[in-house]
Amino acid sequence: MYCGKPQPIYQVRKPSYCRVCGKVSYSASGIHPQCAQTEADQKRVNRQKRTAKTTSAKLDKSLELKPWHNRCPKCRTQVHIRKKTCTCGHVLKHTA
Repeated sequence: MYCGKPQPIYQVRKPSYCRVCGKVSYSASGIHPQCAQTEADQKRVNRQKRTAKTTSAKLDKSLELKPWHNRCPKCRTQVHIRKKTCTCGHVLKHTA
């Protein structure tokens, strides 16, 4: 007596898996539309991240002005708002 499974009448197609997320794809192209968009944008996103890293590394932290400070136009040092003269001797103009 034969106990095996009967052969199917029609060939069952294996489901195609999305190459981005790895889930079963319902699209004819084999990739979800949202995954295709993510994949297409990945180069641009990586390029923007690289440029953001390089520009943030180039910023000099010493040029950031602290709160309640002014910058002396002569020597470019930070001077507290209440001070009228800088250490270099420049008289600061205060706006009211």
